[in-house]
Amino acid sequence: MKKESTIYKVVLLGVLCAVCGLILSGVNSVTAPIILEQQIATERANLELIYPGAEFTQVTDYEDPTELVTGVYKAEGLGMIYKIHNVGYNSNGFTFLIAFNDDGSVAGFKVLEHGETDGFGSRCFDEGYVGQIEGLSVSDTAPLLSGATLTSTAIQQGYDAAKALFNAGH
Repeated sequence: MKKESTIYKVVLLGVLCAVCGLILSGVNSVTAPIILEQQIATERANLELIYPGAEFTQVTDYEDPTELVTGVYKAEGLGMIYKIHNVGYNSNGFTFLIAFNDDGSVAGFKVLEHGETDGFGSRCFDEGYVGQIEGLSVSDTAPLLSGATLTSTAIQQGYDAAKALFNAGH
């Protein structure tokens, strides 16, 4: 077969693609467990912001019709933590943890990531508003923040979704 022929070039390209695919598959099989381990460690570190030293169990048998709850964790003997992702003013949204003690009081409210506008939506993640959330229980409604209505409404929606799951026993 001549090196200038189309068939030779197609076969050569196919062999090169197969070799590259095998190498990529091998690299993925080596790095995937390491990446998963790092994700688990990061998640545990986030959960320990609310319940330091607790033993956590991930709850998988919950149904959230709002689809705002992206994770549910039980802190043995302490309460439940809900990971929420919602969209405020910034279209990328934000992620936060809300935890309820076994008695229904809020154990903590921690923002994991956000890109809300400084001085407006970002005020929902300042100490004053966070303190208001942390003073609530499952029978309360999350407050709205004037000037940050979209973001505080999104927090309220996530809070309500977590409350519903907590009250349902998840």
